[in-house]
Amino acid sequence: MSWRGLSVLIALALLAVLADLAVRGPVGWTAPGQPVGRVLLPQLAAARARVTAITVQPPATAPVVLRRAADGWRVESTQSPADPQMVEDWLDRFARARILETKTRLPAQYPQLGVAGPGRAGAGIMLTLEGVPGLPQLLVGHYDARQDGTFIRQRGQAQSLLVGGDLTPPVRAVEWMRHPLLSLPASAVLQVDVLGRDGARFLIDRSLDGTPRVRIAAPQLRQPLALGVLLLGLFDGFDYAGVLPRSAAPPQAVQLRALLSDGSLLTLLAWRDVRGRPLGNLDIQAPAGGLPADAAAGLARTAARVQAHTWQLAPGTWSLLQDALYPAAAPARATTVASSPDMPSATAARPAPRGAR
Repeated sequence: MSWRGLSVLIALALLAVLADLAVRGPVGWTAPGQPVGRVLLPQLAAARARVTAITVQPPATAPVVLRRAADGWRVESTQSPADPQMVEDWLDRFARARILETKTRLPAQYPQLGVAGPGRAGAGIMLTLEGVPGLPQLLVGHYDARQDGTFIRQRGQAQSLLVGGDLTPPVRAVEWMRHPLLSLPASAVLQVDVLGRDGARFLIDRSLDGTPRVRIAAPQLRQPLALGVLLLGLFDGFDYAGVLPRSAAPPQAVQLRALLSDGSLLTLLAWRDVRGRPLGNLDIQAPAGGLPADAAAGLARTAARVQAHTWQLAPGTWSLLQDALYPAAAPARATTVASSPDMPSATAARPAPRGAR
């Protein structure tokens, strides 16, 4: 091969290498000021405790804003406490995150990584941290489980990066809030009384030795004691899937009243809205005789938290209430169609007979 031909081949090879660099950069290549292995946000690593606010702006929904207050982090849109451990763990993960690899600098390639700018296809989640000078706004893209890294680009910079760990922030306010909503051991519940439309009722309480006993139940209900035990434990890890502004319960709402061992009364009103979502309002009343000062203060804090919103209930909660009040009657023959939980049969809709007290 002539020297001229060899020169042409070398030139073509160099062009191919340069094109590859423009797209992603080879292994070991480092962007100026952003070497592979370096901490992504060194300012955050040194001053995490000075972060005063976190704004998470998803591409197509309202932003979620967390603000540090005297009593901890709060979710601004719901005016509710955030889970402090979750917020601090997430900040710590970001503060320790290191750059694994440099990726594309070409805007046309950004959507593939989920780091395009706001308003564009493939836009990233825009993250803003306040309180620490010098922290850039970041566009957080897809998490790549194979490489255990998240694609990230600093807003206004061309270079995209692969950063170690799953750094995708939650994009719903409810995901930053405390879970579960309530955590009461089943042993603290002395009685549960569930009242439905048309007089349907289920009542379970405890004997003096703490043994659960069903007092009122629909005659066709199978294994009423097992279901009643589930109701006694309903508030042991009572959780929610969404949060809405507090609204009045409709007249057809199911009512559950739980008498607690300290004399407090917990009331849940549950219903389904026009979209089929199971919703609930919670209220807590202190015992008529009052409580010691510390216990009363704790109860007041819990009551304020649970009464602040209408909660989207876990589907299992709604199903449990429906099963207790409107059990499907056993079919008399194969052609019998059982009624749905939301449309009880005529038998199930009649008032349940009272048991001996």
